[in-house]
Amino acid sequence: MIPLTVIGGFLGAGKTTLVNRLLTEGGRRFGVLVNDFGAINVDQALIAAQDGETLALTNGCVCCMIGDDFGAALLRLAERGPEHVLVEASGVADPWRIAQLALVEPGFSLEPIVVLADATSLADGLADRWVADTLERQLRAAELVVLTKRDIATDAQRAAAATALERHCPTARRIDAAEALQGEMLQFPPPRRQAASRFEASIPPPFRSTLWRQAGPLDMARLRETLAGLPRSVLRIKGVVMTTDGPRLLQYAAQRWAFSDKPDLDPALVIIGTPDMPDMVATLEACTA
Repeated sequence: MIPLTVIGGFLGAGKTTLVNRLLTEGGRRFGVLVNDFGAINVDQALIAAQDGETLALTNGCVCCMIGDDFGAALLRLAERGPEHVLVEASGVADPWRIAQLALVEPGFSLEPIVVLADATSLADGLADRWVADTLERQLRAAELVVLTKRDIATDAQRAAAATALERHCPTARRIDAAEALQGEMLQFPPPRRQAASRFEASIPPPFRSTLWRQAGPLDMARLRETLAGLPRSVLRIKGVVMTTDGPRLLQYAAQRWAFSDKPDLDPALVIIGTPDMPDMVATLEACTA
């Protein structure tokens, strides 16, 4: 049986950072299922080969695209002989629904479900009428909570996050993301779980998602001004954007953003928000240089 860990958490909580950390420092041959290779941002020096939907790393780890068929992706990954499989859930997914699919697939043992919680935005999210239900489901599924961004949270935010975790996942183990998380910390006897159901695993979350490919470069100053004024209904923006300063990888979550160099990916942005999110295509196109 191959141990399998589902890593969940809301948009921008730090799931990809955790996966990257385990890939480079985990000390074992991980297999990872991801939505896209661009999101995991693996160090190019670690990539040994890329073949379609599979990315092989020099340390023996391998990444596979999830695609439309989770079971087929698991089988494809298992053929590579990983010692431990990590599944990075979408930021708006219920980790338990993904875990149910893993439970009914032969050859895998479901390890404790890991959920990342952003200390800076957890309380605000739980107070948001569109976001609260998803966050609550994620926290209820948690068997190990990794609290992220605690170092930049205010005292009030840290206290509110602790109260929320005690309310929604009181039996889950907790660790701080600043700790030296190793693969061994993902494995311990899980609590008693409810029965698995493939049907329940197929219910979609109530969020809007847009893929935008720009027609021309955006003015960087105007783009920064636009990002600063976005409402809370815009939950996540991720991808490569062409700007007057060149191609940049844009990461936006919880009303914070960062740009970094990433010229080797095709320009495209994935935008996720609540049902009352404004027309982000028009908003971003207004930044055209």
